[in-house]
Amino acid sequence: MSMFDVSATPSGRFQVFLQAQLPLLAGALFVGIATAIVLPESYQSFILPAGLAVILFASVSMLVFPWEKIAPSWMILVAITDIVGVTFMRTELIQVIPSVGILVIFPILWLAYGFRPGVVFVALAGACFISTFPFIYRGAWPSNGVEWLNVITLPALAIGIALVVNLAALQLRRNAEKLAEASREQTVTLRRALDNEILSRNILDTVNAGVAFYSSDNELLLSNALARGMTRAVGFELDQPPYGGEQVLAADRKTAIAIEDQIIPRALRGELLEDHLEWLGPPDQQSAILASSRRVEREDGALLGTVVMAYDITELAAAISVREEFLGTVSHELRTPLTSVVGYLELIADDLDPTTNAEALVYLQIVRRNMNTLAERISYMAGSADTALTLRPADTDVVALVASCVQRASDKARSRGVTLDNTVTGPASAHIDAGRISQALDELIANAIKFSPSGSTVTVSQVTDDDSVRISVSDGGPGMTRSEQTRVFDRFYRTQHARDQAVQGFGLGLFVVKNIMTAHGGHVTIERSSPENGTRMTLTMPRRETERPVAPMLIPSNRTRS
Repeated sequence: MSMFDVSATPSGRFQVFLQAQLPLLAGALFVGIATAIVLPESYQSFILPAGLAVILFASVSMLVFPWEKIAPSWMILVAITDIVGVTFMRTELIQVIPSVGILVIFPILWLAYGFRPGVVFVALAGACFISTFPFIYRGAWPSNGVEWLNVITLPALAIGIALVVNLAALQLRRNAEKLAEASREQTVTLRRALDNEILSRNILDTVNAGVAFYSSDNELLLSNALARGMTRAVGFELDQPPYGGEQVLAADRKTAIAIEDQIIPRALRGELLEDHLEWLGPPDQQSAILASSRRVEREDGALLGTVVMAYDITELAAAISVREEFLGTVSHELRTPLTSVVGYLELIADDLDPTTNAEALVYLQIVRRNMNTLAERISYMAGSADTALTLRPADTDVVALVASCVQRASDKARSRGVTLDNTVTGPASAHIDAGRISQALDELIANAIKFSPSGSTVTVSQVTDDDSVRISVSDGGPGMTRSEQTRVFDRFYRTQHARDQAVQGFGLGLFVVKNIMTAHGGHVTIERSSPENGTRMTLTMPRRETERPVAPMLIPSNRTRS
């Protein structure tokens, strides 16, 4: 009964009755009633009432007996019983109502449609029984060709119909199985998709960052609570243009940013943002966010959408601000009394007679030398606190600048047994602040000498093209680990080698170098660093005047010895 697969319940059994048995029952009752009205004498023979009774019995049995609890295949007995009932009715009425034989089509179709292919032979046997029973009942076999034709025609037609219906039912079963399998797969896929969506939303709401994803049509598809909270603090919603608010300031915390230049509008225009800093909200409730954006593409390169991510770094910004204020205050407070001490030392030196106080003058010179070292350290601290550099750029001979820096470092190199090799040749010029670039190069050369072993060479080289000048300083020192290289430009960071060897310094030199290069629109990079090959650092600066970047709020860098 595979084509009548329904729930194994009384309601399911009733559904099968409606599909398979009710049409035959209705047809048989119609013929029985019509015969009773038009040919009542047909009921004088028992065979017609017997046929109706058999069909009625089969119908009641199908409704009452719980076939589905035993085995649905047993319902084939109902179809066989129907064939017997139709045979009885046809035997009695075939001479007067030839069309009564059409009733046989119902059980045969049921057998062919509702059961497996082997049941076709049952249908064939039933058709043969229907066509031969009248001759058996009357005790006379066919005597001519027409009668034999009547015997074989019904089974032949029945088997043809049964085969066609059975093949169609088989195809329907296969299609139904495929649809069921596809439905199951779709259900599993849908469940996984829903689970992934729930997981994604929970992950987004768990991460300490605001995340929003827009489609290629700039429609918001996904966002988390933190992102929605950030934008509401400014007075706009993530899913409503113009995707910006009025109370948004630049990194300097003073310059207002127009709506079209804020994070989301720029990202939706296709700009790739990287660590873009903005201040959001009213003055007494401002929060700092660091945002980045990416374009998401399919494998074929088609644009899928844009993702925007922002971190709330208000606490970090506040901590950095406190640190900057502390450095500035300490530098100022130390510099003031130090200036006074140096001045009085000069007065004391002037009052001492060299002929009678030679030993005191020697001690005084030592004090003055150490006071100058301390003053230099304080100047470094003050310089690290003052990140908003003021540049005075001018056309500068880079070759002469490098030669001057190398000359100043020559004595220190000789004292440490290090060879200082200047391979820079000219001509080369750039529009730079010569004093600041000299300060940066002095720091790199001093660092290279400081960390190079005696007998090694420090080489200063240069590469110039149409747009930029690159000055490199290479040493034969111990090099740095990959972890150290990521932090070496951070303020106050010192490598493990510097700490182990008690090399003097505050860890501010390379930090100052980085700020100088950033102010010029250039950068400082570590091109190589290893124990085998030493370290090579390069200053890259534009040759021509460019738009100088706004002094950034100090955030710990993600690159980078001192």
